[in-house]
Amino acid sequence: MAGDDNVTVHVEWLARRLTQQQEDAAATEQHRVMLSTHRVSRVPDHVRIRNPDAYTPGLVTIGPLHAEDGLGRLRPGKRLKMAYLHSLISRGHPDPSSHLAVIQGYVRLVAAREREARAMYAAEDVEEISAEDFVQMLVLDGCFIIEHLVNVATGREEQTLHATPYGPAQLSVDIVLAENQIPFFVLVDLIGSTRLPEFDTTGYQPPVLLMKLVLYYLAGEKGSDRSDVLPPANGVCHILHLLHQVVTSARTTWQPPPRIQDSTMLKLARQAGRFPLSLPLQLMVPLLYPILPDECKWSARYGPESVPSASDVKGMLLRLEKTHGGGGGGVKSSDGAGIVSVLGPVPLAVKLDQHGVLRLAQLKIEFRTMPLLLNLMAFERYFCEMQAGDVLAYTWFMAKMVPSAEDAAELVAAEVLRGSAVGNESNADVVRFFRDVGAACEGSGQRELEKSYLRETLLLFEERTQHAKRVADVKRYYVTVPWRLITAFVTVITTVTSILQTLASFKQKPG
Repeated sequence: MAGDDNVTVHVEWLARRLTQQQEDAAATEQHRVMLSTHRVSRVPDHVRIRNPDAYTPGLVTIGPLHAEDGLGRLRPGKRLKMAYLHSLISRGHPDPSSHLAVIQGYVRLVAAREREARAMYAAEDVEEISAEDFVQMLVLDGCFIIEHLVNVATGREEQTLHATPYGPAQLSVDIVLAENQIPFFVLVDLIGSTRLPEFDTTGYQPPVLLMKLVLYYLAGEKGSDRSDVLPPANGVCHILHLLHQVVTSARTTWQPPPRIQDSTMLKLARQAGRFPLSLPLQLMVPLLYPILPDECKWSARYGPESVPSASDVKGMLLRLEKTHGGGGGGVKSSDGAGIVSVLGPVPLAVKLDQHGVLRLAQLKIEFRTMPLLLNLMAFERYFCEMQAGDVLAYTWFMAKMVPSAEDAAELVAAEVLRGSAVGNESNADVVRFFRDVGAACEGSGQRELEKSYLRETLLLFEERTQHAKRVADVKRYYVTVPWRLITAFVTVITTVTSILQTLASFKQKPG
């Protein structure tokens, strides 16, 4: 002990404590460096400020970033976790006297990897949380998630959850928020030490069983054996990471369904019938386009960007169609079967084919759609630099396609957009939706688009539609405003007459 009249310091005790703290910090930082590409941290303020509710849990907090909310605003979620912990243990241990031993086993498992789990988060978000509180939080949150997944997979009614307004739907959002995640390996360890009699006969190893439960919950994967295409569990960071893989992988194996000959012939017949009506416009384009004001041309309206609006797509003599499942790559989900269902049977699938059909993934606009897209984009931009920005590119593409209510109406008519938030009276709301999600892409949207899987579609627009763009410009500027067409026609006739008169005068002069 050393000190003076006013201060007494326990030198040995303090030195040991500082030594232990610095050793723990060094070890944790080593883990943090290893896991830096998948760290769970807060969405940057400049992104969050545009739509803070899209990144904030509304029912249940998962992990440390919003743990304080669970003590007040989301207190019902805390009670729900406790009830689910009891019901999860009771599945394989009906005798309450054995529950203490089961919980002790959970605590030992998580405590053994506490340092590794802590390294998944930014230091400032977890440094004030004690080891005991951190382990308890992971056990409680992990068991809650597993019990909910099992309930959904087995069809067990969750009365308390369903009694909460929008409870199941809100929980499906909370579980995939970028700031509401716990390490996937914690879930694997917990499910591996939990007795689940309902799945005893499946023969699945804990990591496979967990991923199949998550996939069924997120994307309606009930009854389909996808063990051969599941990613390695040790390569999954958390549930949002797995969701991102589900969403982005669906389109990679998708192919458009085979064309039905009768339908094709009918469409060709309709196009042939419309051709005589469009012929005069086609013939007038070479005369009218040169006198079209520069500010009204495609390049002036869109600049270097090459994404047309939905109205312009139709003006370019292309057809809009929703993407149908086909080729074995679709996500098998039905309405309400999982949060991925809002992205349609084949999420992100966009393809311009050789027949002039632009196929777009069917998007259901509801209260879950915006947080789903925004959190997937946040994961791509800020939490996993090595991850392709497929969701960001798709969202930017769609935002550019819907700058006006007229464009929204075109996509609704083609059944590309659906849901309670679309319709004649709410097309302005659809425009605001795409404006908001598009704002989250500012600064990197065009760049990600040009290097993404959509680059091929952009090139096709450039290669195959130069004349169609001119037709669209002429039609928009002249045909929609009759007096402009009359003025242009008079101008063309006057110019041609002047040229003919000039030529005639030259011929009349003696040689």
